[in-house]
Amino acid sequence: MSAHIYIDTSFIYALADEGDPKHSRATRIHDDCLDLLCLSTHVVGEAMSLLTKRFSKSIALDIGRGLVEEEKVWVITPSDQDFADAWALFTRYPDWDLDLIDSISFALMHREGIEQALTFDSHFAQMGFTALPG
Repeated sequence: MSAHIYIDTSFIYALADEGDPKHSRATRIHDDCLDLLCLSTHVVGEAMSLLTKRFSKSIALDIGRGLVEEEKVWVITPSDQDFADAWALFTRYPDWDLDLIDSISFALMHREGIEQALTFDSHFAQMGFTALPG
């Protein structure tokens, strides 16, 4: 089991968007979180793209720097095997709206023994992970 907690795009977005109904809860949890955090390069890319399009490049850069340059945040680059595992998972559930980025996250979490994620995405719990804030 890893000491890290995975960060999902849904949580990053809630942190960034003061108008999001989950913003205050995400901010409180983030501010209280003393654990080591991690996310994939794919989640960084997805979040930066979303924040750039919904808000601005400067907001995306502020949030991105807080993630990528923070000492307690580990940015994981998926391997070829991680991608193959993610693709297999992505194609296994054709009726779910599970996306490939989440599938990559799950493959990385399995590989690294990460059991918890800061997320508002129900797919994490469906895949057997502990979704925080729950």
